[in-house]
Amino acid sequence: MASQSNDYRVAPETMADLESVLERGDLEVALEIFEALSDERRLKVMRLLAESELCVCDLVALFDIEYSKLSYHLKVLKESGLVTADRDGNYVTYQPTECGNEVIDVIEQFE
Repeated sequence: MASQSNDYRVAPETMADLESVLERGDLEVALEIFEALSDERRLKVMRLLAESELCVCDLVALFDIEYSKLSYHLKVLKESGLVTADRDGNYVTYQPTECGNEVIDVIEQFE
């Protein structure tokens, strides 16, 4: 590893700290979130959920896509921990989680 060399631009202590960050850095959750947000529709869904919790039927009408395609996108967002779903009879409503709200704040910075 890099710690075997003394040719750093940073202090050796800093390099040791950086190496420990790499060793302990489990980025699986972050990767899931970024993968979930890598689709334009899913980004738009998150942005819409900032305004109101929405039923699948509302989202289908807004996007004018098949229910099955939208369900897939919602499943990805749910599995990544960005949204939760509540069922009320035939209606399934989605709202952002705490993490989802933080992501929405970041998305809104780019508007």
